[in-house]
Amino acid sequence: MANGKALKLAEHLRKYLLLYVIIAIILALPIGYSAAGFIKTHKPLMKNMIITLAILTLFPSMVQLKLEKFGSELATKKLETIIALIIIFGVGPLTAMLVAGYLPNKPISIGFVAANSVPASSASIAYVLLAEGNIEFATLLAIISIIGALGVVPAYVGLYARTVSVSVPVTVLGESVALALLTPFILGQLTRYYLVKRRAKKVLRSTEIELPCKKIETHLSGLEEALSHIEDALECIEGKIDKKIKPYLSLWTMLAMLFLVGTLIAAKAGLLVKKPMLAADILGLQGIVYGAVIASVIAVTKLMHLSYEDHAAITFISLTKNESVAAAVSVMAIGAAAAIPAALVPAIQPVIAILYLWALPYLGKALRMPRREMIAITTPAR
Repeated sequence: MANGKALKLAEHLRKYLLLYVIIAIILALPIGYSAAGFIKTHKPLMKNMIITLAILTLFPSMVQLKLEKFGSELATKKLETIIALIIIFGVGPLTAMLVAGYLPNKPISIGFVAANSVPASSASIAYVLLAEGNIEFATLLAIISIIGALGVVPAYVGLYARTVSVSVPVTVLGESVALALLTPFILGQLTRYYLVKRRAKKVLRSTEIELPCKKIETHLSGLEEALSHIEDALECIEGKIDKKIKPYLSLWTMLAMLFLVGTLIAAKAGLLVKKPMLAADILGLQGIVYGAVIASVIAVTKLMHLSYEDHAAITFISLTKNESVAAAVSVMAIGAAAAIPAALVPAIQPVIAILYLWALPYLGKALRMPRREMIAITTPAR
């Protein structure tokens, strides 16, 4: 019953997430503006709140991350992975660096670069799932983007900060990225082990599974078959546990994100009220970054004849960034003003993702993207 309520609430929030983000921003502006004195005199408290909320927002996606999918998918998609990483770590951040100079405030422009250098968001794989894309490939890219961000984010943010003559110590950047990413990653994987993997083994031990025991006595292949039965059973049980806890994790993510957005906006409400066009400038420039990323994925799809499923995986992992990481890094390394882009981007990111979901089937037909199931049907059996 509780699981059903959590699922309904999570689906409701996901459906109207954009609306709730806008409501959070609208409510945070007057609250932050009226509490400007409190916020100014309690900067360490606000900073710690933002960092904590950022880690809480990222934690559920780290619980759902399946590291066991990493090796097998990488072995079959080496070239596609390299191309995807060039787009993820190259096109988005470099485009952001090119246009960030149009923002009037240097810390905010640095934060804009940070917002486009962070890894994929917790919603990225969900979008790939909705698009009927390659989930395994998307998971691989998400894992690599998290690992790569440990070096990429400090490199891009530090480089851009130097170009605008702002001093940001590399050690501080590195520490902030490590804290924002590694803390929820380690906690998430430990939680996954105890909540999913260990629990699945416990369920398996209490369940009778028929194994080919006679074959084991005489053939090594029989032992391999028995082990495959156990692995399949474990994967099945883990899948059921994942499905059971997913509504709670999704609900956690969205609620934490709404509180994070509200806190970030409230922290700099005075600046946004005085300069209302600043938000429009940030969102407009973010649209340019999205356009560059989408154009590059389409170009690569045509050149390499990528499948529809792989195109969807690369697109959504490249487009949807985890702005909670950007918020934490910006606040820790630069200041609260630098976190404004991370607070505003969630207002446009779901819109772009949903519009692309709607357009993808038509784009797939226009570009003649092959579908994996069609390839399987037309390829003769050996």
